[in-house]
Amino acid sequence: MMKKIMLVLWVLVAATQAYAQFEKGTWYLNTSVTGLNLSHSKYEGTNLGFSTGGGAFIADNLAMLLVFKGNYVEHGMDETSFGAGARYYFSNCGVYGGLGLAYKYLSNSIYRKNLVCLTPELGYAFFLNKTITIEPAVYYDLSFVNCSDYSKLGFRLGFGFYF
Repeated sequence: MMKKIMLVLWVLVAATQAYAQFEKGTWYLNTSVTGLNLSHSKYEGTNLGFSTGGGAFIADNLAMLLVFKGNYVEHGMDETSFGAGARYYFSNCGVYGGLGLAYKYLSNSIYRKNLVCLTPELGYAFFLNKTITIEPAVYYDLSFVNCSDYSKLGFRLGFGFYF
């Protein structure tokens, strides 16, 4: 029993230490699985996608990022998007909030749509070691055109790499 308690305490301590990875000059790369069958909008239903992004910390706890995302949707419109944004890490504990803009191209066999979206997110960087994290996040893609039809709430699970 004591070994289990010590293991839990060790994991909690390791999870809350950011190892100074959020300092100015650190480079960041992320790969994520998006949607996870939780994302939903009027025209897509559920979907699964992949995103990748990267950037650099321009100040302590503040990173500027570029992101590319692709979603395949079985009964709906496939999505390709790219965007830029910022992410702020709160007091080196791993909790972060992000905000950006993304250009989206939606398509299927008969229909095409171009959108611009505001992309807020909230997540947590759980450190596995000094440079690798598991990063669950909730995101919302707020479309500036037909907001109720094309905006999307979803969940993302990714791996982050800090250099």
